[in-house]
Formats: sequence, C-alpha cells, structure tokens
Amino acid sequence: MTLISILFALIAERLGARSARWQIATYAHWYERKSAPLLSRLQQLHNGIGLLLWLLVPTLVIAVFVHASDFILWQLAVNTLVILICFGCAHMRANYKGYLNALTRDDGEAATLYALQMGQKRTENESGGETFAQTLAWVNFRFYCAVIFWFVVLGAPGAVFYALVRTCVDDSEQTSHPLSKQHTLLARVGHWLEWPAARIASLGYLVIGNFSKGTQCWLRHVLDFRVSNRQVITETALAAEQIELVHYGCTIEAQCMIRLVKRNVLFFLALIALLTLFGGLS
Repeated sequence: MTLISILFALIAERLGARSARWQIATYAHWYERKSAPLLSRLQQLHNGIGLLLWLLVPTLVIAVFVHASDFILWQLAVNTLVILICFGCAHMRANYKGYLNALTRDDGEAATLYALQMGQKRTENESGGETFAQTLAWVNFRFYCAVIFWFVVLGAPGAVFYALVRTCVDDSEQTSHPLSKQHTLLARVGHWLEWPAARIASLGYLVIGNFSKGTQCWLRHVLDFRVSNRQVITETALAAEQIELVHYGCTIEAQCMIRLVKRNVLFFLALIALLTLFGGLS
C-alpha cells in the first residue's frame, strides 16, 4: 500500500498535477488565514507549545480522515492524494524551466534570478556559496525524499506534518508574515524532521553515484549534529556526481544533478520495496 501510493502520486505529478489545488502551500496559506487571530496571539506570547499544537491540528485531521474506513481503496485514494499534495512544487518546476531557458538564450542575469527564487543563497564563487546543482539537490530532497521518508515512517499524517512545517519555515522568512517571529522555532523543528531523512538520502547519493568520493563526504557528516542538513545533502550530492568545473553555470550541470536526484528517488522506492517484501511495511 505504501509503495503503491507513492508510485501513483509520482505518476500523477508527472502527468501534470501542477495547479494550485495540488500544492500544499494552497492549503497551508488557507489554514494560516483562518487562524490568523490565534497566530497573532501566539506571536505575542512567544508560545512554542501552542505553535506546535497548531501545526498538529491538520495532522490529526488527516489521521482521522485516513482511518475513517478500513476499505483498502479508500485508504489508497486518500494516501495517494495526500502525498501528491505534499509533493507540490509546481513553482519550483516553473523556476527550473525558466532557469534553463535563460541559460539557453545566454541571459545570465535572468538565470541568477531564477536560481535565487529556487533557494540558492549564494553562488559557488561566493564565500559559503553553492552551485546551482547543489540547490537542485536540496530542493529535490525537501519536496520528495523528506516527504517520502515521513510518509513511510508515519503515513499520511507524517507527510502532512512535515510538508506543513516546510511551508511555514519558508513563509516565515518574510518579515511581514504572521509567523516571522516564530521562524527560529519552526526552523529548529524542520531541522530535526529533516535530520534522519537527510542521512538516508545522502546515503543514496553515494550508492548510486561516485561511491568513494561520496563515502568520504557522507562519513564526515553522518553523525555531526552541528552541520546543517542542507550541507549534508548538497556536499554529498556534488561529491557523488563529480560535475566538472567547466560545466558550472551551464545546462549540463543542472541536467547531471537532475539525473542523480531522480535515481535517488528510485533508490528510495527500491528500499521501500525491500521493506515491503520482507514484511517491514504494509
């Protein structure tokens, strides 16, 4: 059931489930608007426990909805629908296509703007920066691998909780957002939700990529609680793919990383299939 739900969700997304109703952000923003007075109160009180309870409400609603019936087709449909919405990253896909188009017409300024919209903080030429390929690896991890991980561990409620936290973390970076003062707490929750998933996802990179280079990087970070999950993912992915410097800033760089992260999703699916085969999952 778990594997089938993920496969159906991935297929549906590839077939074009890109409209607003298939994006978790649509429902997260609706929830934020409806509970705006409560969020304002929590902001004033700096109530971290209240915020966590606020995040748990949609999770509990989904849990009740999933278990409303034991009918297998009902649970398959609900699980598939939920994970499809949690994958929702149509805006990232649009930015990625815009980035490639900008490179094709040799518009470096537009390409940089698209990269920034995808979450690239600094370029590889700046101190503490990263390549666009590394940004792609991080985006893929947050919208696919981490969602799949929590869906496998806690089912649809786990996927919803992670996706909601992920959306709130991104939204709270804006100073005008109602959750802006809670950004530190949200980021901390997001960090620990992503911590185990980042280690497994980065393990996949070294298995399907350059094993020797990837292993050195993975072992350096795997039990380091001080390093960010983003650094674990991006550095291991780049070490595993070994993109030549001459291809940085070219479409080849992005295409190479896209192939790697797609293979990593297949690695996740293979692990789930093995767990299902040996009775570890339903």
